[in-house]
Amino acid sequence: MKNKILNYMIAFCIISCSLWSCKKQLDVFPTTQEVNGNVIKDTKSATEVLNGVYYRFANVNTINGPLGADWVDVNEWFPFELAGSMYTILGDDNVYSITYGPTTGGTAAMWTYSFAIVNAANGFLENVAPVNSVPAATKSEMIAEAKFLRAFGNSQLLLYYAQYANPASNYGIIIRDKFVTTSTIGQARSTVAASYKAILEDLDAAIAGLPAKNTTIYQANANVAKLLKARVLINRNEPGDYATVISLTNDIITGGAFSLDPSAKDMFYNKLYTSKEPMLGIPVYPNQPSKNYQYNTYGSYAVTDSYAKLLTNDPRSNWVYLNQSLTFYTPYFTTTGTSNELTKYYSGPYTTYPDAGNVQVETCYPFRVTEAYLLQAEAITLSNGDLTAAKTLLKAVEASAGITSDPAVDNAGTAAALHSLIVKEEIKNFIGENGADWFALRRLPLSEIQTYQPAIKSVDQLILPIPQADISSNGSIKQNPGYL
Repeated sequence: MKNKILNYMIAFCIISCSLWSCKKQLDVFPTTQEVNGNVIKDTKSATEVLNGVYYRFANVNTINGPLGADWVDVNEWFPFELAGSMYTILGDDNVYSITYGPTTGGTAAMWTYSFAIVNAANGFLENVAPVNSVPAATKSEMIAEAKFLRAFGNSQLLLYYAQYANPASNYGIIIRDKFVTTSTIGQARSTVAASYKAILEDLDAAIAGLPAKNTTIYQANANVAKLLKARVLINRNEPGDYATVISLTNDIITGGAFSLDPSAKDMFYNKLYTSKEPMLGIPVYPNQPSKNYQYNTYGSYAVTDSYAKLLTNDPRSNWVYLNQSLTFYTPYFTTTGTSNELTKYYSGPYTTYPDAGNVQVETCYPFRVTEAYLLQAEAITLSNGDLTAAKTLLKAVEASAGITSDPAVDNAGTAAALHSLIVKEEIKNFIGENGADWFALRRLPLSEIQTYQPAIKSVDQLILPIPQADISSNGSIKQNPGYL
């Protein structure tokens, strides 16, 4: 039964409290907001500007006082609403209901976020190029990191806002390799094929220029570049792409730098970044508001009944979400209700806002090894490969989740049937995490997509509209089909 809570909340409160409508200040670490201009003089200043690109990746802001990373704001809440796994109890924000358009605030956040990463990376690359005072090896690795981050930003733009499944399409991304100023903002979209080419060139440079595992979990490495490349290629689906996905993910799985955690629950609740599974992390900043507060109070998102049903007889039903009574706070009034709250990042019942700051559960997982297992399993089935090998990969992920047997997997006799089960696991596994659930869902036939997210009525809705404000400021951009 749908959660019966806060039905009387007024639209004004929705607008006022919605995180999607908050304009974020993306600061550059540690002391400057400059990402372009003659600011790189030596290794120290190069590190500061590169950290500024990572700040944009983490979506750092200073909203409400404390410095914090709002990865959750764009990369967790947004895709699980699109996938139909969670919704905001404050009312329809046009994302969960798939009624968005070019002026919908929620769909603009990912666009702004992704372009901020690309622009910051371009600023770094332009300014570090002529500098000779940075040691060659250090400079080379920094450039590889920046190219990975630019590829990530561009891949988000491609997978959310372009006709990613059709390389022949003219509805690709805007490929920018220079820092954008007001005089250079006007630029047309490239083809999808050219968009893939630019992203893959950056990722190949990152793979070649980065270590298998970097100094900290917060820095890009060659393995995470391989995983992003696999994520990109499985959506392109050109000849040889599935074989490359299998090869890339096999390198990750067998390489030894990272490994599947035997207990997903223990990784989320106890090990965090001490586990060997996370491949890239988001730093937790001093006095950062707890993610549990963001999910359960400020954002007020709840797990849908359809997602809860997916976890029937699944051990994760005991910890990924919890039906509990909560006190919800808004700028105008306080109320109490019962809701299926996401507890994936927190092991106990939620209390109330005054205590939330003492519950440190901000860990975010942009990339982890589970995705390599599932992408490889998908690539095997989509290329009509060895179903036994794909089942072994899927069962390894299920074992990490505490599932000791799965007759449905054992009995899957066709590639299509097994692929459906793999995508189902991706939806269960990646809720509120990194968007992998939304990307995987769209690799199913439309009729099957609608069993998870019935609000999707056409393939046009699988990509988002380009924000009207950006079309107005850049007259060269052509809007996506279905949103004219």
